[in-house]
Amino acid sequence: MICKTFRVFYQLIPSALGKIGIVWVQKNAAPLIMHIILPKKNIPITKTISKKFPGALEQSHEKLKKLCLQIQNFLEGSPVSFSLEFIDMALCYDFQKKVLLETRKIPRGKVISYSRLADRILAPKAARAVGSALARNPFPLIIPCHRVIKSTGYVGNFGGGSEMKRFLLQMEGRRAVKYQG
Repeated sequence: MICKTFRVFYQLIPSALGKIGIVWVQKNAAPLIMHIILPKKNIPITKTISKKFPGALEQSHEKLKKLCLQIQNFLEGSPVSFSLEFIDMALCYDFQKKVLLETRKIPRGKVISYSRLADRILAPKAARAVGSALARNPFPLIIPCHRVIKSTGYVGNFGGGSEMKRFLLQMEGRRAVKYQG
């Protein structure tokens, strides 16, 4: 695994949702993002990062400035087209890569069900597997898993919590999604 061979770093991005962590390694003079960590209520982001990536050091990288600004702009409501230039998809399993790359195609303000996403990747009976792959999405926001909902129209789960998923969908102009609880 890449964590064992490379020093792991993280960079914090202030946002309206709280601090967001970008966990990365340096490879061939470029940063390679391993994970984007969303804030959770009452848990400091640095605690979440140190639990998942013990020994990670806080450090910024010049080449990540544009991405950090894009994430801030996105969370302020601006349309953003994220690049996968510094994303390390090597840590994802093959089925998950298919799911994530297809999820990336969902336009801002649109939603799709887990079952419809399964159909799109030619795995029509794999809605639950799609949900599992998205539950482990290491690149939320960049890979917009918040745009995938239950076939019943309910918002479903999200790594940052259902309130954050609701916020992201509303920010993108999506109002006709059902919310539980």
